[in-house]
Amino acid sequence: MKDLDFTKDNLTVQWKYVKRNLLDMGVGVTDKFESEAHKAIQSILQRGIDEEFNAKLGARRYERTSNRQGVRKGSYARSLTTTFGRSELMVPRVRGKIDTSFKMFNKYQRRHDKFDEMVLMSLMLGLSTRKQRKFFKSFIGDSVSHATASRLLRRFEEDLKVFRTQRIKDEYKYLLIDGIWVKVKEREVRKRPVILVIGIKNDGTKEILTFKLARSESEQEVTGILNDLYRRGLEGKNLRLIASDGARGIRAAIEMVYPYAKWQWCYTHKLRNVSKRIKHKVKNRRSLMRDASRIYKAGSRREALTRFNQFYKKWKDREPTAAKNLKKDFADTLSFYDYIEDKRFISTTNHLERYIEEIRRRIKIQGFFKNSRSVDYWVYGIIQHIDSVKQPKGEPSSPMGEDIKELKYESAQLS
Repeated sequence: MKDLDFTKDNLTVQWKYVKRNLLDMGVGVTDKFESEAHKAIQSILQRGIDEEFNAKLGARRYERTSNRQGVRKGSYARSLTTTFGRSELMVPRVRGKIDTSFKMFNKYQRRHDKFDEMVLMSLMLGLSTRKQRKFFKSFIGDSVSHATASRLLRRFEEDLKVFRTQRIKDEYKYLLIDGIWVKVKEREVRKRPVILVIGIKNDGTKEILTFKLARSESEQEVTGILNDLYRRGLEGKNLRLIASDGARGIRAAIEMVYPYAKWQWCYTHKLRNVSKRIKHKVKNRRSLMRDASRIYKAGSRREALTRFNQFYKKWKDREPTAAKNLKKDFADTLSFYDYIEDKRFISTTNHLERYIEEIRRRIKIQGFFKNSRSVDYWVYGIIQHIDSVKQPKGEPSSPMGEDIKELKYESAQLS
């Protein structure tokens, strides 16, 4: 029997196969069950509307009572989509000045807030507008358009404003700074970095403190980001160390705003640079990178220096460019040994890389963003979703582990 492939855009087709197989086995109640369940939900919603309307009117249909506040004036049909599906409801009218709003939904509301939240979650998980429409249409019987999905993204606007202006307690001992490059359409499509800063507290908890779509990783841009953190309360009284890649702009900005915090050159980034400069890659890359990685597994700074000297002596003639690259500013990659008990937090920016990889995977379908607001809303939404999902220790941050293939279709963005 052929395996079902749920990683592709064929959930509707696969669901039809499942129902067909159930029928072949004599289990033909699937559609009936769905239909009866939907009728029950619709009946509950309708009864809720009728009961609330009767309470406001002060009388049931055809009831004669002195408490009556008005006279019925027929009803009109309207639809309401919930996470249980789309329901067709009859909303009663009344003559007279009586409040006919309902607790169940607002005026002109056609979708329940929970359904909109599920649509937003599907987008944050990496589904395209086209995929989420097919998914919800298949399982719920209704979906939202590209334009509606774009409007839903604006729900993040107020929360994002609070996120960027709220006070920050000066309780972080480490900061990690890194960026992800995204394509944004201005006059033309250009690559721009989204710079993120994560803080680590004394108890080891991690929190994204800020992010910004910048023009570049220049000193001016990063200084502005760090100055904003300082202004909001992160004065650095407890700050011990800041880790980042080797970008000169980031390093200069750290020296400007937090001059007394040690700087750690993320050794993962350093090793990547070394790998790029290996001349005889097929012959030497595996053994050279094994020797280089071994340096940072040392239990002390002294041992790491000993291993580095052994590495340099072995490779300086065989791979001079790579060896010299590791030697340059090598001491800055060992700053974490001053706080060896927290090596897993500060030796690299890997804790921030997990957020970056998750953001990169989920926005891969975009191709490019139409403006900076779309970038802000998407990145903020993804960060909030990642933080809301508590993963077991050792598990990846994402509840969806599959890679998303490069697809060409319209995505939910702000026009």
